[in-house]
Amino acid sequence: VLALVATASLVGIAYRLLRGRGHRVRRGQHIDLRRLRATKNGILTTELGKQATLIQFSTQYCGQCPGVRRQLAQLEHRLDGISHLEVDITDRLNVAARFSINQTPTVFLLNSEGELVYRVGGVPNLTKLNQELEKLGVK
Repeated sequence: VLALVATASLVGIAYRLLRGRGHRVRRGQHIDLRRLRATKNGILTTELGKQATLIQFSTQYCGQCPGVRRQLAQLEHRLDGISHLEVDITDRLNVAARFSINQTPTVFLLNSEGELVYRVGGVPNLTKLNQELEKLGVK
């Protein structure tokens, strides 16, 4: 029993440390916004940001998604050349499976060509996200 408690504790600690960290994507996948049915302020869009696009995958029942939505909207307002889009995957398990989305929010960072370059599961670390945006020339 003690070993089980110790293992569960270690797994919990590792989860908390890694949540929201994100990672660069080696072989970027091109994201088709039309097929994804991404929205901007509730309206379907296929427009990428001039330098970068942030896509937030959310569900109706996600408690952290509204806060992340506000943070990313503020980032979009503060920085030129980026666009913040959202995809509701509440009833779209096929989308979650195709992109291996295991939690919401999940945030994708796309370059100007729509190629996935960075992804975060959970609430993103804004410092790290800003560093990744700078790599794409966003200031």
